[in-house]
Amino acid sequence: MIKNQKKFIEYLKSTSDILSSISIIDKSKIDTYIEQIKNTELIVPVVGGFSAGKSTLINQFLDNKILSTSVTPETALATELRYNQNEYVEAIKKDDTIDRYEISELENLKEKAKNYQYIKLYLNNQKLKDIEPLILVDMPGFDAPIEHHNQAILNYLNKGIYFIILTSVEDGNITKSILREITNIMEFGKDFSFCLSKTNLKPQSEVLQIKDKIQEQLEDEFDFKKELILTDNTSGKELEKILKDIDVENLFEKIFLDDLKFNHIENESSINTIISTLKVSKDEVAKIINELKNSVKNILNKKQQMIEEAEDRYSNTNIDGIINKVANELNSQKETLVSYAISNPNNFSQEINEIVKNTLIYEIRNRIKDISNNIVDDFKIELKNLSSNSNNFEFDNTWIEKVSENTINLLEKAQNGLNTYLEHRKNSSVDTRVYKAVTTVLGITTSVINPLLEIVIIFLPEIINFLTAKSKEKKQKDEILNKISTSIIPELKRKLRDSLPSVFDEYLKNTIETISQEFESQLEQKQQEIITTQQEKEDSIKDIEQEILKLETIKKELQTLTTQNLYR
Repeated sequence: MIKNQKKFIEYLKSTSDILSSISIIDKSKIDTYIEQIKNTELIVPVVGGFSAGKSTLINQFLDNKILSTSVTPETALATELRYNQNEYVEAIKKDDTIDRYEISELENLKEKAKNYQYIKLYLNNQKLKDIEPLILVDMPGFDAPIEHHNQAILNYLNKGIYFIILTSVEDGNITKSILREITNIMEFGKDFSFCLSKTNLKPQSEVLQIKDKIQEQLEDEFDFKKELILTDNTSGKELEKILKDIDVENLFEKIFLDDLKFNHIENESSINTIISTLKVSKDEVAKIINELKNSVKNILNKKQQMIEEAEDRYSNTNIDGIINKVANELNSQKETLVSYAISNPNNFSQEINEIVKNTLIYEIRNRIKDISNNIVDDFKIELKNLSSNSNNFEFDNTWIEKVSENTINLLEKAQNGLNTYLEHRKNSSVDTRVYKAVTTVLGITTSVINPLLEIVIIFLPEIINFLTAKSKEKKQKDEILNKISTSIIPELKRKLRDSLPSVFDEYLKNTIETISQEFESQLEQKQQEIITTQQEKEDSIKDIEQEILKLETIKKELQTLTTQNLYR
C-alpha cells in the first residue's frame, strides 16, 4: 500500500472516531471512501504501433514470455496484467459478463478475440505485486483493425491514468497516428512516458539521431521535457525504471484529494446544521424544513424544464458545430486523403477514421464540459431562495458554492475517466441514486464517441469502392478530390447528423439527471439532519448549551485533522 493510501485511510478512520459521538451524521460515507481507497487501481496502458515491441518489453519486465509476440492485428486484445497467487484468465465480453480460462488456454484466446472487449491476466509474479496499485495493460497496435483499435483506445483513454508509448526505431520518427493519440491522452489530462523501441536493429549513431529528432518533435508538439527511453529486446529493467519513476502518490491524490476535502466540508456543514437546529425555535425549524422541501421541488421542476429545453437550448447548435468541425478537418486533409486513396485504401480508411475520431473527442468533450458547467450554474440559482430565507442556518452562499464545485468535480472525473472510485459505489448503499446517475455519464469516449465511430466504420467500405476504378494517376487524383468534396464528406455529415443527435441528447439528459440528483441528495441530507436533531432536542438533550459546546469542540478537532492531512 502506498503512502497516500495509508495516509487517507488513517485520516478517514480518525475522522470517523471524532464523529462517533454524533449519531445524526451518516458515517457510512467514510466507510465507503475507505473501501474505495483500499481497492483503487491505477491503469497504465502500454501503447504503440503493431509490432512496436510492447509485448516483448512487458515479457522482459516480467521475466516470463507469457504474452505472445506473434499475435496478428486481427487477434490482438487489450490485456490487463494483475497479481494473484492463483493464475487464470478472465475474458470480458461487450456486455461485461466474464468467461474464465486457464493460463494454458491463453494462446487459444486470440482465435476468439472478436468475442471480447479485453482480458484480465492474473499471474503469480512478484513484479506485478511490487508495482501495485499500478496495473499494466498490453494494448493492441494502432494499426490493428479499425474497430479493434477504436474500442481499445477509447476504453483506455477513460480507464488509463498514465500511458507508456512505444515507437519503433524503424519508423524513424513519431507517426501521425501516435501524435494524434498523444493529443487525446493530453486532452484528457493524462501523462505519459515515451520509449524508442527496437534500438538493437540500428547502429547506435543512427539511434541517437532518431532519438534527438523524436525528442524535438515531442517538445515542439507537447512541451514534453522528459528523457526519451531507449529500449530493445532486453529492456525489462528500463520498463521497471519507468514504472518506479511514475509519481504514484500524485496520481492517487489526483483521484481522491478533492473528494476528501468535500467530505470534510459536508461533515462540518452537518455539525453547523445541528448547532443551528439546537439554537432556534421549533417554529423556525419547521420553516427551514419547509424551505428545504420547496428547494427539492424547485430542483425537480428545474430538471424537468431543462430536459424539455435541452434540444433547443444545447443540442441543436452544438450538433451543427460538431459536424461542421468534422467536415472542416476532412476538407483540410484532402491532399493527404488523396495520396492514401491512391496508394492504399486501408490507410485511406484509417485516416478518415482518425480525423473523425480526434475531432469528435475534442469537440464533444469540451462542449459537454461547458454545458455541464452552465447546467450546474442554473441549478445553483434555484437555491438562492434557500440561502436568503435561512439566516439562522448554515445555508449561505459558501455551502451552495461548495456543493456546486463538488458536482462539477464529480462530472469531470466521470467524463475524463478518473472514475475508479465510482466503480465501488455500486456495492454500497451510500448515494445510490447519485451513483446510478453518474454511471450514465462515465466516459464520453465510450458512451458517445464510440457509437458514432461504429457508424463511420460501417460506412467506410462504401466510400472506397470507387477506388477500384482504373485510370491514370492524374485523372484519378482529380476524381478522388471531387469524390471527397461532393460525396464522401457530405455523406459522412449526413451519417453523423442521423446518429449524433440521439447519443448527444441522451448523454445530455443523463448529465442533467446526475447534477439534479447530486443537489437533491445534499438538500435531503440537510432535511434529515434537521428533523433528527429536532427530535433528539425534544426527547433527550437536557443541556443545549453543553451540547453546542461539544459540537464546536468536535468541529475544531476535525478542522485541525483535515488541515494536517489534506492541506499540507
